[in-house]
Amino acid sequence: MIHAITGSLIEITPSHAVILTPGGIEFTLLISNSTASRLSGLQGADRREVRILTHLQHREDAMILFGFFDERERTIFLELLKVNGIGAKQALKILSGVQVDAFIRALDDSDVKFIASIPGIGPKTSQKIILSLRDTIIVDRKESNQSRETHGLEDAYRDLASALSDMGYDRRQVVQALQDLISDHQDTLKGMNMHEKEQFLFKQALVQLG
Repeated sequence: MIHAITGSLIEITPSHAVILTPGGIEFTLLISNSTASRLSGLQGADRREVRILTHLQHREDAMILFGFFDERERTIFLELLKVNGIGAKQALKILSGVQVDAFIRALDDSDVKFIASIPGIGPKTSQKIILSLRDTIIVDRKESNQSRETHGLEDAYRDLASALSDMGYDRRQVVQALQDLISDHQDTLKGMNMHEKEQFLFKQALVQLG
């Protein structure tokens, strides 16, 4: 298995990249639009020493190398290959039609309509993807969900939300509880320093969360 290729980026298009390794071998990799965009933004030394994660597809008539800018994208690609009827090129097309975070959120929310809106994916395939991957794609989903779920929660209280969720409480419920408490106790919180606010909200959240 070829895990990754490191070398100079000598050609980049929306669908493929060419990497020249220090040993003088040029590799052509099929890539998503997202990876193409990120590679195109590299300049100078970063362009001369690129590391692209890979997946090698070995077929009877060809050996095709797929490239990925990061592990999250490659993980989703590999999981998509496990879905009945999804081939490597279609999986890459899916990645070209949607941002990784948006795709993970759609799986988490069972958003059939969103995934069906990806070019080349209809409602039936969308349902199949959700049923197959909703509980399997977990790479960085916690980070993605935390970012989404704490949107609107003051930065000062995000560490508190993380501390409560680390105790085993559902993060969505934690965030909602803190938002409600902050809204309900605005006058009380105004007279406290940050440490006192955290202690107060922590105790109140424990009561509210049960």
